[in-house]
Amino acid sequence: MKKIYLIDWSSFIYRMFFALPEFSTTSWEVVNAVFGIAKLFLNQFVKENPDYIIFVKDAKWENFRHQIYKDYKATRDKMPDNLKSQMSLIDKLLLSLNIKSIEKPWFEADDIIWTLATLLWQNNDFEVFILSWDKDLFSLTTKNVKIYDTQKQKIYDDIEAQKKFEIPSKYIIDYLSIVWDMSDNIPWIPWFWPRKAISLINTYWSLEEIYNHIDDRDFIITKKNLDILKENKEIAFLSKKLATIDKNVNLKNFFLEDYKFSKNNLLNDNSKEFFTKYEFYSLYKEEKKLKTWDELNLNVNLITNDLDLEKLFDKIKLFKEIVLDTETTSLQVMQANLVWVSIFLDEKNIYYINFWHIWDKVSNKWLKDFFTNLFLLDIKIIWHNLKYDLEIIQNFLNKNEENIFLEDKLQMWFWF
Repeated sequence: MKKIYLIDWSSFIYRMFFALPEFSTTSWEVVNAVFGIAKLFLNQFVKENPDYIIFVKDAKWENFRHQIYKDYKATRDKMPDNLKSQMSLIDKLLLSLNIKSIEKPWFEADDIIWTLATLLWQNNDFEVFILSWDKDLFSLTTKNVKIYDTQKQKIYDDIEAQKKFEIPSKYIIDYLSIVWDMSDNIPWIPWFWPRKAISLINTYWSLEEIYNHIDDRDFIITKKNLDILKENKEIAFLSKKLATIDKNVNLKNFFLEDYKFSKNNLLNDNSKEFFTKYEFYSLYKEEKKLKTWDELNLNVNLITNDLDLEKLFDKIKLFKEIVLDTETTSLQVMQANLVWVSIFLDEKNIYYINFWHIWDKVSNKWLKDFFTNLFLLDIKIIWHNLKYDLEIIQNFLNKNEENIFLEDKLQMWFWF
């Protein structure tokens, strides 16, 4: 199935802002929310690799719900200044990542998300994930429409949504009509807390059916609560109207292919420039082109006789550090024989000491003296596989010789 991410812009931005401590660039520009979004795309979204990503924005200024209820969302805190200052940067970031957004005058992001989800879930080849934490959107969940909490890495389908709210997901809007939704300042029925609302919904299902049975002799609540319910009927239905999401937003110019996501397009010239400008160094490092052996233009010198080995040792004494590596006939130390030794001094001084190959090679005694004197030098030796190479060298030095030399020196290397 093709994965579609519908991202609730406002909910998403706020969560990124509060998820990370505030930090700024060297020019004192706060960028924690911008960085959080960029990191989510380059790390998590690259791994998850959805087929489509759609950022859905709220309409600027008021929407149709404000005409129904003037105090709609009136209790919401003002956007923090340090988040407000990042909004234009977030737009630039998404543009640099080739991520498109959608918005519609007069409608909230929830309305557009619901319209898109209703349109898309009918295709059995699509799996729709809604990245939002608004409670009303949980009413959308089905087998292939899910709420995705990216921070907790939890996905809610209709079954998980029912576990969370303790009611069938399709009645979550009715539930919110009874209890107070603080985030949107939707009015509520006084003293009807979640437990009472859950009991009513699981008995009568919809708000309409609750009021259709309100005069039944076996209505499940006490007379006091019954009176409150009757007195607040108008408020309850106003709340449901405010909480109900419009799933018929006109999106005639919407084409899904415009929102195709390609993880390979995230790092491009524009995004690299953006990351460099805002010092997101951990997200992007300039790729270094691998060179071929010919392009390295290295000067490799073969050491195939004892005289050349002596000259090499004299040259090594002029350096403060070298790189040393061995090649053997086996990865098992006790079975391995030394084949050759490579020494790197710099790009123009790379040496290959042949001890095993059938062409000209150094002698056993001279190579033993080479190692003996090398370990007595006050230089740094950089190893590829320190323990293995030291064991190989120690075994080599101990073979065919009565004098076991540098034992203490080698044991000291092992200890470090």
